[in-house]
Amino acid sequence: MFRRRTNRWDELAVMVDTGSAYVAYLVAIHVYLTWINPRVATVRLATFYYSFSAVVLGLSWLVLKLNFRGYSRRWNQLPAEMGILLLSNVEINLGLAMLIFIFKATWFSRIIFLILPIASMIFQTMVHGLIKIGVGRFRLSGRDMRRVAVIGYPKRVGIFSDTVASVPEAGLAVTARWEVPLGDTDAGHRAVQGLYRLVHETVVDTVVLALPMADDVMMEAIRLARREGKEVRMILDEVGALAHRSRLYDFYGNSVLVVDSSRAHQTSRRMVKRAVDILGSAVGIIITSPLMLLIWALMKWDDPNSPVLFVQRRVGLNGRGFPCYKFRTMVPNAEELKSQYEHLNMMSGPVFKIENDPRVTRIGAILRKTSLDELPQLFNVFWGHMSLVGPRPALPSEVSQYGEDYRKRLSVRPGITCLWQISGRNNIDFQEWMKLDMEYIESWSLLLDLKIIVKTIPAVLQQRGAH
Repeated sequence: MFRRRTNRWDELAVMVDTGSAYVAYLVAIHVYLTWINPRVATVRLATFYYSFSAVVLGLSWLVLKLNFRGYSRRWNQLPAEMGILLLSNVEINLGLAMLIFIFKATWFSRIIFLILPIASMIFQTMVHGLIKIGVGRFRLSGRDMRRVAVIGYPKRVGIFSDTVASVPEAGLAVTARWEVPLGDTDAGHRAVQGLYRLVHETVVDTVVLALPMADDVMMEAIRLARREGKEVRMILDEVGALAHRSRLYDFYGNSVLVVDSSRAHQTSRRMVKRAVDILGSAVGIIITSPLMLLIWALMKWDDPNSPVLFVQRRVGLNGRGFPCYKFRTMVPNAEELKSQYEHLNMMSGPVFKIENDPRVTRIGAILRKTSLDELPQLFNVFWGHMSLVGPRPALPSEVSQYGEDYRKRLSVRPGITCLWQISGRNNIDFQEWMKLDMEYIESWSLLLDLKIIVKTIPAVLQQRGAH
């Protein structure tokens, strides 16, 4: 069974932030019923809202627990903690919206969705800030001071020691340091011997290692520190830095370190993103179904003997193939005619696009200009082939020409829209397009997805880069 280790302080931090979110919900209800819309404030409605607070409490605890990364500890800074809380509040809001949709709670005001995350962030920031100030002052007085011994390469030891000295409110003090010249194994062993004497003769709370993870001295120092019951911290080298977003699990007695290459790959975030995709695509299908039926009828009226849908094999998550659905915008034999127009390709790299493509039909030109040809992809999203937001689904022929730098775009589900869509589409070259996709994967968040969706609407209406 997989599990994440936490201690009582970790659990307390989650509970404190859950309590802040719960208080924020109560404040949001009070503000709405008392100040914003007192005309609807009835005892029955207030009972509905306050009864729903139990759901908000449970949802807040679950989201904060999933997003927890030890933000209560002395080694973290306030901005890092606020980043985690901001993401959590966005996810809580989305989860709340999903529950209201499922339970058909039509009485729930949309204004609460605006007040709740703002109030929650204000309360949580105040709580975290006060804790940081209070604990910082306590540590500056010399109490709760953790004594640190550092072993490592001279440059890394110097940088870390200077950092500790510059933030006394962290409550750390470097009481011993050993510099191990690169490749000098004897010096490393002498440092470990010195550490052994130090932990027996004086107080050491934490051992900080600034050595490559594969170094023999590193393992010797870790074994010594663990044997003596000392906390070990490692300043990661280039190899160890890959574990920046890692998760350690116990898999039936095997310690497994899961190294995520981007935020988009973290399990809790993938689950939330998939839930949003299911809900968003379902709502999108319901809302646009009359429009899709109208397009279907018009295309059949224009060309009753040709298929309405264009089904093309595309490459999805981690190389999985899937049938990508679009309204047909070209003549039925468009693929056969492609070779005749390859010299007109306006895109660099393996992508094929030409302006005023002669293979495009009359209705197809309108669908392309308005991006309505992509509406059937909502079914791809609902079935799990695609996401609402993600890199454009690539053709197998395009993927076969990818260099090593671009294979990473296959590590997430392709999407209907992405940064490329709102940045000019066909007006940007292939290299810039790939760069935008890599940027999206590395910096993914639900907030970024929401921004892209909001910006996609004017981009489509203004027909920027559509051909």
